[in-house]
Amino acid sequence: MGLDEQMQGGIPKGHLCLLAGTSGSMKSSLGFAMLYNAVLEGRTSGIYVTLEQSKESLAGHMANMGMNVDDPRVRSNIAIIDLADLRVQLNEAGTSNQVDWMGQLIKQLTNYRESIGFEVLVFDSLGAFFTLTRMENPRDETFKFFEACRRLGLTTFIICEMMGEMKNQFGEFGIEDYLSDGVIHLTMDRSGDQINRKIAIVKMRHTNHTLGYHAWRWDSTMCKFTIH
Repeated sequence: MGLDEQMQGGIPKGHLCLLAGTSGSMKSSLGFAMLYNAVLEGRTSGIYVTLEQSKESLAGHMANMGMNVDDPRVRSNIAIIDLADLRVQLNEAGTSNQVDWMGQLIKQLTNYRESIGFEVLVFDSLGAFFTLTRMENPRDETFKFFEACRRLGLTTFIICEMMGEMKNQFGEFGIEDYLSDGVIHLTMDRSGDQINRKIAIVKMRHTNHTLGYHAWRWDSTMCKFTIH
């Protein structure tokens, strides 16, 4: 069974969803795989914004999982944007502190939306973005970013860490889950020497989604995550 069957056929178009979990819970893998499979099925095109690893590293990781990132359909319908590289360039030029990062990000996404008409955005990750840019009012900037994605009509997946002392806060600032349309929580449970990955749809507006945590795994033959 796949994730779509857990919420009446899938994530509604135009929704903004958090993919939240601790390090190693396969948030990036899930985000890319959802975009990858939607593209192969001919349903969409999208942009994957990466800050935590280079474009080459991300593509290599997904290829190692079995995804054919050299497929012509993937190459023509998925653009990987490496914002970390832009940050390094601006630092070297001594201009990083003068940049309106959120304004530039929204402007760039708007230009891509108008020029190539992409429909899906995967943003990896919100915490890394604010760490790199050191914005003064990240809560206000988060609200501005989320609203811009909705205004552009994008189906958006925002990758974020679980925060707080008990690791039960979705995102860095405690507002991300309230502002989003959906929250998908990825966990790693230890049982003896074994690590068991589980997934839950905590929130998904306009769907009668299932509740509870389910074991899930990557099926390299199908290039999809399956839920058990």
